[in-house]
Amino acid sequence: MDLPVQAPASGLPWEPRPQGKRILITGAAGSVASLISGQLSESYELIGLDAAPIENDDFVETHQADLNDEALLTRLISEADYVLHLATGAADGKDGLYAIEIDATNRILAAAIQHGTRRVVLASSNHAAGWHEREHLAGRGDGHVKPSDPPRPDGMYGAAKAYMEALGRFASDSSGLPVSVLRIGTMRANMSLQELIDSDELAYLGFGEFREQRLKRTWLTGDDLVAMLLDEFNAPEPYRLRFATSTPEQYEWDHSVYTGGS
Repeated sequence: MDLPVQAPASGLPWEPRPQGKRILITGAAGSVASLISGQLSESYELIGLDAAPIENDDFVETHQADLNDEALLTRLISEADYVLHLATGAADGKDGLYAIEIDATNRILAAAIQHGTRRVVLASSNHAAGWHEREHLAGRGDGHVKPSDPPRPDGMYGAAKAYMEALGRFASDSSGLPVSVLRIGTMRANMSLQELIDSDELAYLGFGEFREQRLKRTWLTGDDLVAMLLDEFNAPEPYRLRFATSTPEQYEWDHSVYTGGS
């Protein structure tokens, strides 16, 4: 696979394109995109890309195609000011995670460096640091984790997201490309938080007080995600990583923004 472009000894290869309002969103047919597209479309032109049909009028342009269509992906990135990489291959297991979280992320970062994308936002997950929660469930540790702590995945999905985060950091360090990583919590398009708590989804959390408290801690609304995205689009730091939930006032996940320092 092609790795993101490395910086030559003479200087950084990334140079920002002129300020614009065009966002390329991968995974545009998914539920996360449906929760944020309405508000984002009030200020930005949204371009959607997904292997599934995109039935959403908030997008001014849509493309039904796989992310392995390198020519199309590169063209769309060359025309975009920002890229929001929401797509995931989780439904297709190991092969899907490799194709989307790893291989497609490489393509996106390399093209963004080449064409001066102003910022790439990568949709990671709390599962990239999910082992802290498993220890907490087992009675070891308090579940507290900072975005600056080393990743501790709780499965293949979390490991793929941790790999994605590392690719974003490498691309930013090596070229100067602005990259933001959001460890997204729990979102649902057609279900309230209480309905999710009362449902049989996510059975591994159990059905008692821990389940309720955990889902309240990880819940993320579309409104709050939009606010975070606007922060990221306008952030000055070349690299940013944060937990993305609607409950910053809780202990387990530190909601500070890690900007790459020690």
